[in-house]
Amino acid sequence: MFSRLVLCTCLALSVQGARVKKRVKKHEVDDKDMLLQSSTFIHYPQEASESLLAHMNKGDPKSYIPSPMALYFSKPATTDVVANLADDKAYSRFFPHKYTGDGKVLVYATSKYLLETKNGKFFNTGHHTSEFLLPLHHIMAAGFSNIDIATKDGGRVALERWTFPLATGYEDMLRETHEQVKDKLEAPMQIDQVSPNLEGYIAIFMPGGHAPLIEMGKDPVFGALLRKAHEQKMPLISLCHGPNALRSAALGGEFPFGGYRLAVFPDSMDDKSPGPGYLPGYLKEDDFAEAHLKKLGMHVVNTEMDDMVVQDRELITGSSQKASHKLGKVAVQALLNKYG
Repeated sequence: MFSRLVLCTCLALSVQGARVKKRVKKHEVDDKDMLLQSSTFIHYPQEASESLLAHMNKGDPKSYIPSPMALYFSKPATTDVVANLADDKAYSRFFPHKYTGDGKVLVYATSKYLLETKNGKFFNTGHHTSEFLLPLHHIMAAGFSNIDIATKDGGRVALERWTFPLATGYEDMLRETHEQVKDKLEAPMQIDQVSPNLEGYIAIFMPGGHAPLIEMGKDPVFGALLRKAHEQKMPLISLCHGPNALRSAALGGEFPFGGYRLAVFPDSMDDKSPGPGYLPGYLKEDDFAEAHLKKLGMHVVNTEMDDMVVQDRELITGSSQKASHKLGKVAVQALLNKYG
């Protein structure tokens, strides 16, 4: 009985993989969203990397995106998304009042997309599009449309473009939001161009995806901004691996978030991710966000990769991509309570 079940499961996944490959051939290559050309990991020859993934540079090492099986079980990225939230009347059911001020929201992102694992293989990552663009959609739709995007080096924001199709039922919404901020994604500010006193800013958003593990927790300039935001009780919004950026606040000063409760992507799930082919190998010890935030004195509330959102003082966090929709709504309510 068990062997028959395994056989049926394997056949179903094979059929699904074939269907995915067929869709990819028909998909416009403008985004290079999902290049699912094998049933396990995909590797990109150095000479072909530029043509296969728009955000890779020629000469990069081989890198991997999740297997068809891992992507199949990652849909939908989040649930309970109301497809017509972009419509003002529909949005007013959630938030009857919009922000009318000119305060800016700072989005701190990264341009890095090659995450090296223990075995020397590289995960071709970036920011998960649901974790970046869905909360941002909510924030902008509520009137907080004055957005600045910054990276450590001023380089183009790295996005996991293969996550667009995981947005079942709301992919168009993500793409519309992407278009609204496309110029700022392509040419973001360098983080040291942001006013050290955060003059003009009213909130900071740190989107998720695996890319925040690469350098967002190792930026003393952003760390100083986080300490200044804490002094001002400025709302800080993040989810999944995005809270790894909070580690920067321990560089060059006293870590201000000791004792805070938060939700973050569980290290235990990252440890399991190589099994179904989501990651090409196990993370290095320094890249386990949960463990390092706990060492800094933070209290992680969630134990699962779920839709939990935790608000503790000015800090608003979500545990995974599944929390993208809920985090956006909680963040907007907090911003309106404070500024609207």
